[in-house]
Amino acid sequence: MTSQLTIADALAEEGMARATAASAPSAVELLDRLIAQCAATGERFSANSIRSQLPEGLRPAAIGGRFREAARRGLIRPVDYVPSTDPRTHGHPVRVWQGRTA
Repeated sequence: MTSQLTIADALAEEGMARATAASAPSAVELLDRLIAQCAATGERFSANSIRSQLPEGLRPAAIGGRFREAARRGLIRPVDYVPSTDPRTHGHPVRVWQGRTA
């Protein structure tokens, strides 16, 4: 079962990387800045918190990838899940993050 999880993780990483590569570089940079700004507050936040500020040219799958990358770099950590407020996602759970303080 471990190998299936590893394969699933690898496929998820590949999908997010492709979505990021297919997004406008300036849109990815803006998303990274928005994540960093939210992280710096120390408050809990999710993609819902910044959804209205997301630029055109950003693939939806890239959003999760950039949050995952910020977590990998130690900028944020997962703390909870909440129902999505985006009507296109039909209320599915989204992860809640919090900035890591020094």
